[in-house]
Amino acid sequence: MLEDRRTEVLRALVEEHIRTGEPVSSRAIVEHSSLSVSTATVRNDLTALEREGFVSQPHTSAGRVPTAAGYRYYVDHLGPGRLRHTAQEKIDSFFGDVHFELSKLLKATSELLVEVTDLPAVVIAPGVAHDRVRALHTVQVTTDQILVVVVTEGGRVVQQRGRVRVPVTPGQIEDAQRLVAAAVIGEELGGATLLSDEELREIGEPTREAVLTITDGLHLAASAGTEMFVGGTQRMSAVWDDASTVRRVLQILEREAEVMKLLAGASGTSIQLGLELDSDDLDLAVVSKTYDASGEAGSVGVIGPMRMNYKRAISAVEEVSRELEEQIGSRSD
Repeated sequence: MLEDRRTEVLRALVEEHIRTGEPVSSRAIVEHSSLSVSTATVRNDLTALEREGFVSQPHTSAGRVPTAAGYRYYVDHLGPGRLRHTAQEKIDSFFGDVHFELSKLLKATSELLVEVTDLPAVVIAPGVAHDRVRALHTVQVTTDQILVVVVTEGGRVVQQRGRVRVPVTPGQIEDAQRLVAAAVIGEELGGATLLSDEELREIGEPTREAVLTITDGLHLAASAGTEMFVGGTQRMSAVWDDASTVRRVLQILEREAEVMKLLAGASGTSIQLGLELDSDDLDLAVVSKTYDASGEAGSVGVIGPMRMNYKRAISAVEEVSRELEEQIGSRSD
């Protein structure tokens, strides 16, 4: 734990470096902090901070810049921030007048986060296993293939294609759909009670096989892969100065599993920096927050350099997460 004055010196240095992108001098720290000390005192504090690994000096005659440890200390001791009035208005307006189905809502939410933070954003949809089934539809693709479409009360639309072991007619598929729908409508997708073996034995073979195919489709829908929406990749060259860093971050964003890992973490707000992300020496920071939707968790987050505006990023991610949770919750009521 740093003493109070050095904590304030480090805070001023980090925030000035975030603002300018340049090494920060002792004079700039005195001018941008509430400290009533001389530049000589600040220089001594900077020497101590450098010795402890919180700042570094790119050149002998230059000011200092934060290290990853310096950023970590800064975010760990960051007080609560507030969004600018214009950003708060954008978020309120968006969620106050949004009527998209869930996938479109989440995609639009990623674009909203980009607009508010000027950083690439990721929104991960919650799973659907605990979402209740609102409607079940089937579409006959061929004489032995069925497309199963599930609509949940949370606004999710999940599709699964299955093959029936015998040829079936449209009427038999309709009968099968009606039987399965009667069992699952209003039930959680992942826990719906389906037809018993005795009930299945009472159905003719083609209809029974269609029922089993639709049932398999429901099981697959309940464990379907999570949807992910990434926005703002076109702004990356403005976020990172180094082209090689932009390429490496793009490679991460192109791999769904890598992005899922970036945003995976404990519930609540998470700030991960540099090596904490297993990203070698990549200049990368992730601010994310989980949100709850009918017992399933999703995530929202922004990705940027360690020199990001953490106050704005954290406030935006937390506010959007809260609004998104309320919006999805209201659809399930």
